[in-house]
Amino acid sequence: MQFMRKQRFVPLKRQVRLFGRLSMKERVSGALESYLEQIADLQQKHGAVRTSDLAERMGCKRSSVTSALQRLSEKGLINYQSYRPVTLTAEGQKTIQALSRYHRILADFLATVLAFPEEFAQQEACRLEHRVSQCTIERMQVYLDFIGHAGKNSAKDFDFGLFKEFVKSKTDKPA
Repeated sequence: MQFMRKQRFVPLKRQVRLFGRLSMKERVSGALESYLEQIADLQQKHGAVRTSDLAERMGCKRSSVTSALQRLSEKGLINYQSYRPVTLTAEGQKTIQALSRYHRILADFLATVLAFPEEFAQQEACRLEHRVSQCTIERMQVYLDFIGHAGKNSAKDFDFGLFKEFVKSKTDKPA
């Protein structure tokens, strides 16, 4: 196995220093992110978000929704009081914007680079957006920028040397 580089463990705190601040990805679970997305969608469509509407949409009991809403409220992502409509806070809005961005980047990467059909790319992006780290998403975006900058529609003529130079010029981080 001469061709493989030796991997070394890098603690999360060091990764954060290398690749950026701790994001909402480290603060909120995928399940809570799903609740946030549903709250944002219901709020956009109906204005007020009730616990019962959220329970119906999520396919779970109101007590489970209440527990999730309390956790989201403790994290400052929603305004929640019993028997009152739920609304997103400014921080909750930022989290939703970040999730939307992650989804878009993942879907673009899956469709453009991996040549998945658009519908599948969208579905897979929904599953992945809650599990992929911010630094991975950022690197995917850099790669998409690189192939767009190079005027290519796919990765078939990929030059890793050029990509490493491009990454360094855009992020000041090693490729």
